[in-house]
Amino acid sequence: MTSPPYNLSPWLEHYGCMVDLLCRAELAGEAMELIKKMPMPPDVQILGALLSASNTYGNVRLTPEMLKSLPNFECQESGVYVLLSNLYATNKKWAEVRSVRRLMKEKGISKAPGSSLIRVDGKSHKFLVGDNSHPQSEDIN
Repeated sequence: MTSPPYNLSPWLEHYGCMVDLLCRAELAGEAMELIKKMPMPPDVQILGALLSASNTYGNVRLTPEMLKSLPNFECQESGVYVLLSNLYATNKKWAEVRSVRRLMKEKGISKAPGSSLIRVDGKSHKFLVGDNSHPQSEDIN
């Protein structure tokens, strides 16, 4: 696909930008159509934008196609998988949640624990979900 008058072909990044913009405008269906017409397969960022929009606006019908695409990616980032799993969980699609988590396990992908960082009296304190190693953790909880 080239664009006159400059005879330029869009790169994957251009498609990614358009998909993200369409998703932010709540036009996930149009974003999915653009992805289908791309001359190259979508990357993780493109699927992430689509999943994030699906999560935000509740458009679950797009996810089966995305799930089929995930095994083809060599990405080790957990974000896309977690977004998909959370979307399925929100909609009580437990078999799909298990499928995504199984895929993550097979690929050796794990979700990083949530964390918070605060500064008190000029000293930084980092807290991880489920970590009680801080000397005042009982007072904090």
